[in-house]
Amino acid sequence: MLSFDNFDRIRIINLSNRTDRRREMDRELARLGLSDDPRVSYFAAIRPCDAGPFTSIGARGVYESQKQLLLEAAEQGESLLILEDDCDFVQGAEAYKIPENCDIFYGGHNAAQPDDLQNSDIMGAHMMGFSKDCAKAISTYLEQLRYEGIHPPIDAAYVWFRRAHPEVATHFAVPPLAGQRASRSDIANLRWYDRLPILRTIANLIRAIRRS
Repeated sequence: MLSFDNFDRIRIINLSNRTDRRREMDRELARLGLSDDPRVSYFAAIRPCDAGPFTSIGARGVYESQKQLLLEAAEQGESLLILEDDCDFVQGAEAYKIPENCDIFYGGHNAAQPDDLQNSDIMGAHMMGFSKDCAKAISTYLEQLRYEGIHPPIDAAYVWFRRAHPEVATHFAVPPLAGQRASRSDIANLRWYDRLPILRTIANLIRAIRRS
């Protein structure tokens, strides 16, 4: 079974002004044979007015966007694969097999303890899969999340959920099926060369050359 066949819906988070990322993601979908898949659609990323309790506006936007997608899947009783629009898939990703009893699937990840993924802190939530039951459970968890100080980003919230619910079956793709393309960030503060239109264009060209 193809890895993408495990999910009832596949959603790609994309800011409307990031047409560069959408074009690149369209190419990735074509390479995976998903261009015309009816389960696939883009989700207009949420762009808050301020960072609130988060470290940045971008971090809050990612959190709120994934939270909304989980809520929609929970309401429809469907499984869900969430992709960020900077996903860069490895060759053969479309043929990866996910265990049938998997509740949470990490297709892309960076681990503080690579030799102990189940107990490690995980950075990255650019390719996350959820069974229909888990989508409902984690949607409720995020809605009721309690924290002190700075609000945890979405990848940390997923780790918190798993630690609070050790019965949840989690599967990690090893090695990861998707990394993140080098591109101008919407989460971190912009570098000086991404703030000026001309220099930003040059920087994007250099990134494209490096990827190729």
